[in-house]
Amino acid sequence: MTDELLTFGQTLDYFAAQNPDEIVLQCAQLDGSITALSRHELRMQSDAIAKQLIDLGVNTGELIPIILPTSVSFLVATTAIFKAGGTPMPMSHKLTDSERDGLLALAQPKAVFSEVNCGYPSVSAYVSATDSLQTHSISVRISDPIKALASGGSTGKPKLILTSGPYTAPLGENLVGQTLRFQAGDLKYSPGPLYHNGPFWFSLNMLMSGGRVLLNERFDAERCLSLIETLRPTVLNLVPTMMQRMLRAPNWFTADLSSLRVVWHLAAPCPAWAKEGFIERLGGETVLELWAATESTGMTMLDGNEWLAHRGSVGKGVGTDILILNEERKPLPAGEVGEIFTRFAGQAANYEYLGASALETIEGDYASVGDLGWLDYDGYLYLADRRTDLIISGGANIFPAEVEAVISQHPSVKDVAVVGLSDPDLGRRVHAVVALYADKATVGGDELLALCGTHLARYKVPRSIEFVAELPRNDAGKIRRGALRDARETEA
Repeated sequence: MTDELLTFGQTLDYFAAQNPDEIVLQCAQLDGSITALSRHELRMQSDAIAKQLIDLGVNTGELIPIILPTSVSFLVATTAIFKAGGTPMPMSHKLTDSERDGLLALAQPKAVFSEVNCGYPSVSAYVSATDSLQTHSISVRISDPIKALASGGSTGKPKLILTSGPYTAPLGENLVGQTLRFQAGDLKYSPGPLYHNGPFWFSLNMLMSGGRVLLNERFDAERCLSLIETLRPTVLNLVPTMMQRMLRAPNWFTADLSSLRVVWHLAAPCPAWAKEGFIERLGGETVLELWAATESTGMTMLDGNEWLAHRGSVGKGVGTDILILNEERKPLPAGEVGEIFTRFAGQAANYEYLGASALETIEGDYASVGDLGWLDYDGYLYLADRRTDLIISGGANIFPAEVEAVISQHPSVKDVAVVGLSDPDLGRRVHAVVALYADKATVGGDELLALCGTHLARYKVPRSIEFVAELPRNDAGKIRRGALRDARETEA
């Protein structure tokens, strides 16, 4: 391998020259079909679109929003943006106009990829066969920042998180891909939406590592398992909500999952029962967990075997220093819950915000994204919850994720979120919002409260349970508990 630093576009073009007919991108559609693109087609289409972007004046450091459904075209657009020297900015196509416009106002883009008119010059991610066959000479441009991720944050105000670049690496030596155990022959399946950092960043680094990517237009547990059986991916990345639904799918025990070498889960706390189910089915060495923030403040990892020895942990730091601090920002001993401050190898976090103030940092560039947790005596990190979601009821601290993990065990529960509602006596009372599977709608609140009473201290048991048809959980598997809480406070 050469030591020359190659851009994302150069790397993909190299692999296209080596194996032009290999299918590099696939997406399972809702209608049952699968769209696919070869390495040569990706090269030609991304070159054609990159030329359009350059003609619009796009250059290094300029943010280019991608407001498309998860699709092959999403990654074609991403590749074209990199080749033009711009910075891809994945966004959900399901945002309201006001949410979308607030983020676009921060970015001030010269072009957008969107199926609707957003008030900015629009570029299509679809290229005709004639156009894609034309040769477009694109000079090498180095993108910096690497990516811009949209976030409402805890305040709900539009915010962009920029990851500093440049996005270059020697051929076959992409450090992120190596850390994630990617190999050149891999097929990675990301059932989640590409506007979320996990599927997007994993997909980029799989392509940078010489591998291939499988997507789906929308996650469905049964079809996910069927796709694993038929298309034989070697790497899978999930969020815990997907894991829970796969475990309850009728083909969980019958689908052939033997192709999977690595299964990553991240983005939210994973209930112990779901983790155990995956370990039992796939083996502890296959199931890996990653904890990290989009702001690149640090990361932890562990496999299933480590987790069995340190149940509930999200792992040890990977090139990461970890401090647990109290409200006075004094270090806490092992076993005590505090706010998590981290840093990568003694360096400041690699990010920039647009639309928000920087993270709190303390001496030595340790930064916090607001997560609470503790370290055990072996240095393994455990998450409690987000500081903004913590419920203080009658003077006691209650972590919603802990209560949710218990309720989610019930086989009738499809989704659950726990919030703290105002209470004149307790300050906040624990309230659970639950969605049941359609064929299990006869389950009552008393049954779920009894389950909580078996596994939780009395003060943690919800004072009330509300049943809804669906929870507003986004495709990335996250719920903004603050929005749920505020809506119920307003109705009261």
